[in-house]
Amino acid sequence: MKIEALLFDLGKVVVDFNFELGMQRLAHRCGLPPEQFKRVIFDEAWIQPYERGEISTAEYHRYLCDEGQLRMDLEEFNESWSAVFLPDLLVPEKLIADLHRRYPLILVSNTNESHVDFIARKYSVFQHFDVKIFSHIVGSLKPERKIYEAAIAASGHPPQALFFTDDREENVKGARDLGIRAHQFTTAENLVEALRAHGVEVNGALT
Repeated sequence: MKIEALLFDLGKVVVDFNFELGMQRLAHRCGLPPEQFKRVIFDEAWIQPYERGEISTAEYHRYLCDEGQLRMDLEEFNESWSAVFLPDLLVPEKLIADLHRRYPLILVSNTNESHVDFIARKYSVFQHFDVKIFSHIVGSLKPERKIYEAAIAASGHPPQALFFTDDREENVKGARDLGIRAHQFTTAENLVEALRAHGVEVNGALT
């Protein structure tokens, strides 16, 4: 079956990040040792509900202030929390723009409202995606079925007509289990090879 739409993960596929950069800024302003604060910030009882949209950024920030002894206001937290993102893209914007001229592009990302707001403001590549399926909006995290089903429904095509790329093996498997043709992202060059192997026309530049 012909590929009709392309699905992309966001972090570590389109936009690169380094959590240590954000952690350094946050840990510098908290009353706990860095390793202890890291356990607080990534406590699944809080980070997963946050990325499912069950709690707001303000509620997550309040938790970090209470349990992690974070000493910064919400505005500063939003900027520090998003300091993880690096300026250079992993997939060149020219390539994504070229693909967008031929195919609908859909983002499928485990993320939160603060990071989405930051990326939308800072990265022009965001504008090339027709649909954005975010975990905090649909209430589901990859590799759960619900988030992929939202992307399939948004595409208007059967899963076999979709190509998806994600850097995490479990997320690629989750997509394949639903019939989506999926590729584990490592480099832009390997992505182009995988796209062409699935019959996708690729003319955009890698530099």
